[in-house]
Amino acid sequence: MFKHLFSGLTLALALVAMSSCDNDTPNNPTPSAAGSFLITTNVVNADGASGVSYFQSVAKMEGSIDNSQARPAGMGVPPLVIGKHIFVLPDYMGSTKSVITHYVKDQQGNIVERGTLAIPTNSGASNIVLATEEKAYLSMQNLGIVMEFNPTTMQKVRDFDLNSLAQPEVRVAPGAMVLRDGLLFVGLNQFDSQWMPHLKQAEVAIIDTKANKFLKRIVDTKHELSFATRPIDAHSIFVNPKDGAIYLNCMGSFGFKPGFDSGILRIKKGETEFDGDYVLNISQAKVPNFNHALNYLGTVRLASDGKVYAMAASYELDASGNPYLAKVMVPVCIDLENRSVAYISGVKPSNGHAVAVSEANGKIYFGVSNADDNGFYAYDLAAKKITGLALRVQGFPAQMEVLP
Repeated sequence: MFKHLFSGLTLALALVAMSSCDNDTPNNPTPSAAGSFLITTNVVNADGASGVSYFQSVAKMEGSIDNSQARPAGMGVPPLVIGKHIFVLPDYMGSTKSVITHYVKDQQGNIVERGTLAIPTNSGASNIVLATEEKAYLSMQNLGIVMEFNPTTMQKVRDFDLNSLAQPEVRVAPGAMVLRDGLLFVGLNQFDSQWMPHLKQAEVAIIDTKANKFLKRIVDTKHELSFATRPIDAHSIFVNPKDGAIYLNCMGSFGFKPGFDSGILRIKKGETEFDGDYVLNISQAKVPNFNHALNYLGTVRLASDGKVYAMAASYELDASGNPYLAKVMVPVCIDLENRSVAYISGVKPSNGHAVAVSEANGKIYFGVSNADDNGFYAYDLAAKKITGLALRVQGFPAQMEVLP
């Protein structure tokens, strides 16, 4: 299960090749109707560990859709939506062509291909941060590298090799990233051959994007969390507009190694060190009206009300069956200021593929797959309750993003 959660298996050895398209003549418009939301679903094989992802744009979060008008994509990493830009990464396990495909939403609302960039095979590409129209950063888990590339020409610029930051007997893997004040904060995953951490500490690498150099590594040992960011969740590290601080979701051991807890840490506004006075330990959280322990936060999203909404795992909910398909994910609301977690009732637990969390139209949409249905359930922010299934989908609802 660890493979699907955060990492590929093989260190890539291939050299990088480049390709690009004419930016003025986008091609291959998606045949689907123009839409305001990007929907990604996973259609898995019987083993639950393999399959195909599909993404498409839809106009409304209601009714039902199939995948007949969707584009296929490799499983593992949902498309990265940054404004009008959509980046589709290779299959996280390396079973598809190792190419980043750059799409944009045109004036008619269609999703059109802008260009491609070949990357090393089995690189474990997981996250992209867009700094400008000419500068973007890609984290490659299996290579220990953050690559800068030009998203307009789709050509590589340089590598930032972070392998020297590896802890003893493990390898370092750059995860999710966020940009603040010209500095790129890169969550570092440190894990062994079983994808487990060895040290109870969270780490972040900082790259100066103006000077184009590695600045430093920061480490938090006080709070004994580890595995900084879930690399396939682009929102697992974010800047909170309310206080200007960076918050990051630490995965710990995904609940499999006793004592290696998960939780949220903070880097204050204007600072480049962890906040020694802030932690929200998810593994030890007491959640009212929920009589089970939480293991980790699978997908997180800061909402307009200042709260963080997440799909959280609790293995106690389904201890038997296929680990990829076990229904252990539940929606929760996190108050960063009060450092508390609240359970959101009204929907049955979901499997680990269906963990979408997003906001639109005064609602939080949770991707859920259970005995009732596959689709997006709406949580009304004003009423503070689940109002029912909004959009039924084919496959497991892995992502919903608002398109401009």
